[in-house]
Order: sequence, then C-alpha cells, then structure tokens
Amino acid sequence: MEHAGYVRVDFGGCSAADLREVYREFAAVCVDRQANRALLKAGDDYPPGHQALSGALHTMARHAALPADFKLALMASTAPVEAVYREAQERLRIAGLNAWVFLSEEEALDWLEGRSIGGQTAS
Repeated sequence: MEHAGYVRVDFGGCSAADLREVYREFAAVCVDRQANRALLKAGDDYPPGHQALSGALHTMARHAALPADFKLALMASTAPVEAVYREAQERLRIAGLNAWVFLSEEEALDWLEGRSIGGQTAS
C-alpha cells in the first residue's frame, strides 16, 4: 500500500465486500502511519462498492488526527465510478479533507507531490 512517500491503492476487480474492507484498511493505514498523501485508483466498474470510501474516510477524519496537509487523490476507472468519487470529493471537502478527483495518474501525482501549477487543486 505505501509507495514513494504516499499511500497508494490500486483496485482490481473487487466485490462490494472486498471494496469495503480495502477502504477500511486504507483508512487504518493512513491513520497508523500518519500519512499526509494518498492515491486511490479505482480499477473496476462497481460504483455501489466505492460508496464505502466516504464512510471509511469520514470515520478516519472524525476519530483520528490527520495531518493538516493530508491530500487524497481519487482516480476513477469509469464514468459511473467517477460520479461516486465526485460525490465523495464534495462530502470530504465539506468535512475539511483535501480530496480531488483526477482523470489521469500524471495529474494526480503532480498534485500529490506539489507540482501543480494552478487551477482548483493548487493546494
């Protein structure tokens, strides 16, 4: 899960139960390691399973002290998963988490590593 200074999860074809468990484990790893950067890269087309993301991260945000500079990049594999991730982005940002959806891994990594020049994600 940890990759070049950030937590990274690449999903393959997972069942809904697998997705929920991976999201719970992801949240635990971020808290245990006090990670300040993370990338979630969806790899299947099961949008309902990805809705577990919000629950896991809301729990993480409420019950653990995340670093103030915590950044979460979300990469969707399909339009339906992107819609779920965009809903999650909105809820997470309202909760105070710096989360953004990206369409390419290059953009996501540029943002995570502070190489973004501008735009809405320049944070």
